[in-house]
Amino acid sequence: MSVQRILHRAGNDLSLHALSRHPAVDAIEADLWSVGGHLVAHHERPIGRSGFGVSHRGLTHLLPVSFEALFEVIEHAELVLDLRAWAGDPAPDVARLLEPLDRSRLRVTCEDWHLAERVQAWLPDLSVACSVRSERQLRAYLAGRDARRIGPMPVVVRHTLLHTPDEVQALRMRAGDVGVWTVDDVARALDLKAWGVDRITSNRIPVLNTL
Repeated sequence: MSVQRILHRAGNDLSLHALSRHPAVDAIEADLWSVGGHLVAHHERPIGRSGFGVSHRGLTHLLPVSFEALFEVIEHAELVLDLRAWAGDPAPDVARLLEPLDRSRLRVTCEDWHLAERVQAWLPDLSVACSVRSERQLRAYLAGRDARRIGPMPVVVRHTLLHTPDEVQALRMRAGDVGVWTVDDVARALDLKAWGVDRITSNRIPVLNTL
């Protein structure tokens, strides 16, 4: 079974955009933030509209990437946008940004389930997935699907939350499509592939190259 190989955060660094042509890379991932009513392509949380961002290590000087440059990677690989918003509803802005593009080459992931549903409502032909980052979120998703409070939608899960092939299959029955992130160990990536995940995100080309 083939898996989609996604290079983590490469879209947020212009120096890594050329890797969209690498034979081991099927898709490039980038963080997309909604801050103060503006969309910013930045790996760390932006400070307003400045060129600075904040990570758990403090300030970073990595500049936001222009959307024109970011969308050029679509010529060579698919693009996965991890959408994050602190307040408000960025779905209309995201729809306007992506509407002119070839959405068969795009995917949006959202940690906020309701935001994922809003983005999907604005662009029904866009691939949208819910990002699951904690055990609590995973339990809430499974319970919501079983109670039919949550509609079917693909998920992207922190790989450490999955421990057995049965867990992957149980999740697939509810989501239909299961991705994992961020897998930087070759043996772990091969295990997850054997368990039947659909997409693997990694920081490392050697990991993607083994899949």
